[in-house]
Amino acid sequence: MFLKHFLFINWGNIPTIDFELGPVNLFSGGNGSGKTTAADAIQTIMTAAHENLFQYNPGQDETTQRGRGGKRVRTLASYVLGCDDGSFARLRPTDGYLAAVFHPTQGETAAPFTALIGVRAWLDTSGAATVARQEDAQFFVLPEVQLEMSHLVQGEGDERRVIGLDRLQKNLIAAFGKTAVEKYDSKRGYLRRLYGALRGRDDAVPESEAMAAARAFSRFMAYKPVRGINRFVADEILEQRDLGEAIRSVSSQLKTIHAMEGEAARLVESIEVLDGARAQAGRYIEQWIELNTLDYTLAQHDYAERQQAYLKKKRGHERERMALTEAEEALAVAERRAHQLHDQLVSLEAQRMGVDALRQKDELEQRRGSGEGELVETARRLLEQSAQLDTNLEQTRRIVGLLPEAGFAADLPLLADLHTLSQGRKLVDKGRGGAVDFQGLMQRDLTGDLAPLEKHLDEAREQQRLHNQWRNLWHGRDLPGGLSLRDQLARLVHQREARHDQLQNQRRQKALEIERLEARQVSYPPHVERALEAIRRQCPAADPRVLCDHVEVKDPDWQAAVEGYLGGARFSILVAPEHEAEAIRIVRALPGRDNKARVIQGEKALRDAERMDLHRDSIIQILDFSHAAARAYLAASYGSVLRVDSAEALRRTRRGLTTDGMASGNYSMWRCDLGDGELVFGLAARERALRAKEAELARIDGEWQEAADRLRQAAELLAAVDALQPLGYADTLARVLEIHRELRKLEGLIAQL
Repeated sequence: MFLKHFLFINWGNIPTIDFELGPVNLFSGGNGSGKTTAADAIQTIMTAAHENLFQYNPGQDETTQRGRGGKRVRTLASYVLGCDDGSFARLRPTDGYLAAVFHPTQGETAAPFTALIGVRAWLDTSGAATVARQEDAQFFVLPEVQLEMSHLVQGEGDERRVIGLDRLQKNLIAAFGKTAVEKYDSKRGYLRRLYGALRGRDDAVPESEAMAAARAFSRFMAYKPVRGINRFVADEILEQRDLGEAIRSVSSQLKTIHAMEGEAARLVESIEVLDGARAQAGRYIEQWIELNTLDYTLAQHDYAERQQAYLKKKRGHERERMALTEAEEALAVAERRAHQLHDQLVSLEAQRMGVDALRQKDELEQRRGSGEGELVETARRLLEQSAQLDTNLEQTRRIVGLLPEAGFAADLPLLADLHTLSQGRKLVDKGRGGAVDFQGLMQRDLTGDLAPLEKHLDEAREQQRLHNQWRNLWHGRDLPGGLSLRDQLARLVHQREARHDQLQNQRRQKALEIERLEARQVSYPPHVERALEAIRRQCPAADPRVLCDHVEVKDPDWQAAVEGYLGGARFSILVAPEHEAEAIRIVRALPGRDNKARVIQGEKALRDAERMDLHRDSIIQILDFSHAAARAYLAASYGSVLRVDSAEALRRTRRGLTTDGMASGNYSMWRCDLGDGELVFGLAARERALRAKEAELARIDGEWQEAADRLRQAAELLAAVDALQPLGYADTLARVLEIHRELRKLEGLIAQL
């Protein structure tokens, strides 16, 4: 853009004129001819007479505005009233206008536009000196409008009059339309739009850019000798600035770029791993499809064979059903014949009842049949008792074998009692005692003397007594507290099972942590994991991250101490500033302890951190960051924590930390270092944590195996105790012998008859 026309209306001693400018313009004339007045008019348009930007030029024989040899200082109001060495050409309230019409240079596509400033001034004569006062000022930018003199001055010759400032906006809207008239209430707004239009834009430029451009133009217009363009740009265009902060910012950015390069390298490595995993997964899927196709073929073949077998079985079933029908018919015939035979038997029995000897014989045979039936039933119970006796002996052997080896003495001292062990060993040594002819006992023609069985009965009674005493030792409730030895053993099994499950859960959790560390990820606390998941699900634009993923300790010697001092703050959540309020509302709504996660006030931390000067011994000095809010948060919260050399220095430090993990704060001192397995800041720390967690997993594996063995031993002992049952072996054997005696007596009576 270049300045094509400039309209002067009531400006200094320049007549009302539409001044056309060319590519190069030279203002020449004697003193007081208006060269400076015209230049100041252009500067007014380009700076809006902003008090921090513009400076009206002094005349050729003047030094500065504040030292004009006794002349009045030039102002916007004095120019409108035509002030010249203390006298004013316009004594009444006057409206003055400056309008600059800009055209695009060759090659530009933007449309022409007009910048317009209107000022109303009046003469204050109330004081000792007459002073020009400014009543109002209005600023306009007219896009695609080339303003002419007729739009600001009406009439011809002596009838010409300037349009009042209070009617200017209405007249412009009537002439060009409302969209073509942009009025600005502030000088800054006017300058932003002016320099936006000069750049060919339809909107405003940032305020800093507009102010810098206006300041550069004002300095360029200043009346002072120029020794060289480089010196002029350095002294007048560019601002003096402390480059220390810029250097620190560049250094921080370079560190961030370095961290990003490392992250990019890790991403490339991860991509290669994923590519390998994808190829491996493809091969696995192909093998899986081939295997499943083979399984399907085998299953189809098996189905065909089973279908054939089913049809064969079905045909066999039909044959069996027909045979069953035939058998049922034959059974019906047999039942009819049985009824006929029964009637004949009743008739014969009636005849026999008439003979006394035969009747006695029948009664004896009936008693013998009942005895034989009872013998069979009692012998069956005796067999069951004999089997239970064997079971009790077998379980007792297991109990005696487990008691000294299972390590129960510490957990349950009663199990290691010598009386308990001796009673069990006595029962094992005694064994069954002797053999019993069970087949003979169940046969009615048992021959021989029953004395050996009587002797065995005495041994059986002794054995029964010992077995029942042994069982009562475990199941009796006469111990202190009302709990049997078996119940105490069951409680011990439950405790060992709980310990085993606890170690198994620790083992599983530790394996997951190792898996995440091997994938270069950190295992966050459960409530942080669930808070992250909730924020990502409900507010994905928040982009939640965890603080520990963006911090690294540069000095490994301080790693454990620094992380221990920060503690749970390492897992605070970073979100986009505009979503911080929403994120904490989401966390607050979570149930239970899941709502304990912390959301960092990143925007406030950035503002507060800018005002801080970190001590050279601050722990922040040994940290690297890949996130600005992470650095600001730790600097604002822990920037005052200083590194000290000893406990003696620590006790005199308000917030301090030693390399071996001693800390101070809130007028107290404590130990705060962490084990390698809990470190999360940086890749090196995660490698240390990985090695520590692998060692922890090996230790937990050993404890878990030991707990599994102890649980197995206790469970086996409990199962053996539960298998012990009370015995009635001797009582049943006595009844069997009694039945045999009765049967022998009946046999003798029947033989006599």
